[in-house]
Amino acid sequence: MVSAGARHALTFAPGTMANGLHIHFSLYHDMDVFSGYRVPRVIAGEAAKNAALATSALTATLARQDNISLEALATRHADAYRFLAEILAASRRQPEPEHRLATLARLQVALQLIEQRPAPLPSVAELAEHCSLSRNRFGELFKSALGMSPKQYIDQRRLRQAMSMLVHGDASIADIAERLGFCDAYHFSKRFKALTGQSPQHYRTHVRRSLPNR
Repeated sequence: MVSAGARHALTFAPGTMANGLHIHFSLYHDMDVFSGYRVPRVIAGEAAKNAALATSALTATLARQDNISLEALATRHADAYRFLAEILAASRRQPEPEHRLATLARLQVALQLIEQRPAPLPSVAELAEHCSLSRNRFGELFKSALGMSPKQYIDQRRLRQAMSMLVHGDASIADIAERLGFCDAYHFSKRFKALTGQSPQHYRTHVRRSLPNR
């Protein structure tokens, strides 16, 4: 197991095969579930057997060709949560995330408003008012819980929504920029490339080519 953000390198003997999974479980939109636990680098004993079975099941599910039916989606979620449960069972819980969860619960109204209203964007003052907090206090709590300012969070949410719109829709770059509240297509493209390293059009083309049945 390698935690999020940890730099690492893997080496294998010639002819060796290895399977890997990159999984992110989050609560309240952006809280990494694993950040609340001390996950062991190596899982041993009975826990290792259970984790290996859960990993194999999830790997097989993700490799299935049928990836759009309701049954396939339900199986994928079930296997993913089984994997999560086995990893957390082998990990040690840390006390600090309890405070963070309480803070996120207090900010939940603002997070839902950001989710529901990509454009026009809610102002920081408006978000703070919905949470019955002063603007400064809201900003402090937001950054302590999510590691970024409200403005940075809103910007990232918009750009992630743009990724989905680029891949799963046919709206033009200019139309997507307008829908998400960017001042123009140039500004949107600049922000998108800063986050992903690719222009919106290149991202759309590259990801669509990698999707099955497209």
